Amino acid sequence: MTRLHRLARSPSMATWASFLARALSIFALAPLMLATLTPLEAALWFLLITLQGMQLLFETSIGAGFIRAIGYALGGARQVRDLRQVEAGDCSPNMALFSAVWGTMGLTYLGVAAATGLLIGGLALWSAPALLAQGGLGQAGTLAVLIFVAGAVMRAYIGRHISFLFAAGRIPLLRWTEAGYWSLAFLCTVLALWSGAGLLGVVLAYQVPLALGLVWTVHITRRDQADRPGFDANKGFDSDILAQLWPAFWRSGLGVGAFLLVTQGAGLYYARIGEPADVAAYLFAMSLMRPMMQFAQVPFFTKLPRLAELQASGARAEQIQIAQQAMRLSLWLLALMVLGIAAALWGMQAFDLSETQVPALLWAVIGLAACAERVGAMHLQLYSTTNHILWHWANGGTSVLFVGLAMLSFEQLGVLAFPMAHLLATAVFYVPFSMIWSYRAFGLPWPGFELRVSVIPLALLLGYTGAVLWGSLG
Repeated sequence: MTRLHRLARSPSMATWASFLARALSIFALAPLMLATLTPLEAALWFLLITLQGMQLLFETSIGAGFIRAIGYALGGARQVRDLRQVEAGDCSPNMALFSAVWGTMGLTYLGVAAATGLLIGGLALWSAPALLAQGGLGQAGTLAVLIFVAGAVMRAYIGRHISFLFAAGRIPLLRWTEAGYWSLAFLCTVLALWSGAGLLGVVLAYQVPLALGLVWTVHITRRDQADRPGFDANKGFDSDILAQLWPAFWRSGLGVGAFLLVTQGAGLYYARIGEPADVAAYLFAMSLMRPMMQFAQVPFFTKLPRLAELQASGARAEQIQIAQQAMRLSLWLLALMVLGIAAALWGMQAFDLSETQVPALLWAVIGLAACAERVGAMHLQLYSTTNHILWHWANGGTSVLFVGLAMLSFEQLGVLAFPMAHLLATAVFYVPFSMIWSYRAFGLPWPGFELRVSVIPLALLLGYTGAVLWGSLG
């Protein structure tokens, strides 16, 4: 019983449970959608899932900044602007700063929710009409899109409470709660499909449990705040805190936004010009990629609040040790998941379980690009614990390369041009840029650090991609 209790309190275990429950909506629901819905309805569903993947476009960068700020406050920091130069020490939590950060999050997240609604709504208006105009969806298709947009706005605002619980060390409570309502959403959606509820019924069965779960997240956040001595949950907006965090916000927001818009936007663009079956196949593959990456990043991502706290207190050796172990485990998980999904896709094709087939080479390149991106992202996130944010340069430069490479190769490669452009842009610019700053800031040994962390997982996926390419040519 004690062992089970420890597992339940593990941030990584709870986060894996949350991501697994969330991934059910992609990995398990996708074959059911493909088997139950028409190709047109399936294409719209995967388009909606793609839009859902972009709902955190603003919240991700804003949330990361606030999570670091809370970590700094818990590490005893007196300011949250720049922590590149710190002195080692055992500092007690700064509850006044903690409260001020929470108060500032209120008005900020209202703006995040409004911006999210405009973004997702605009992207829906741009990408969905091409499918809706083909007939067979009617008013239900339009209502389904509106429900997903409303869900995105709600999730963006409640991101304030999610970020608080994550940064304040309540990761198990937060993630087990998420696992509960995502599992409920999956079960309700399966029942809706089984009962023949139609596209609109399926969308409602999916979105209503998520909304109820977010309401419960607000409740547990307030309960946690009430149990924190010295914390003032009624603290108002602090313009000085926002001014200190603003450089990090706009730089990370610009970087994440540019990168997600071009990589995920490629799928939305393809939805406008491709055949429904081909669109469904590509969006299905891309919808597998993001949950897979989220699941694999758990060992590192759950350490970010602790890494920020150690940065504020100056405990550099412990910080590097934790980062190295977490990065290595994340990359191994990702490599194994890429290969596991490849086997599952092969099985679906071999046993003719779906009319929609994902080409093996397409998935291999997507998986290799995902692993390369994760290497660069973890180095960039490690460096970002200094609160010197360079995401706008890293992601911006990668985005420009992605667009150029995709445009040049689309006519020859077709849809394969998108993941190839992602892989090349990441390998040529994103990874080297992120590594340079991380290695300089923390004095990491080259190439010893990468030999212990990333070389073997990357080589494994590179070998798999080469084997698939050789087979396709033969």
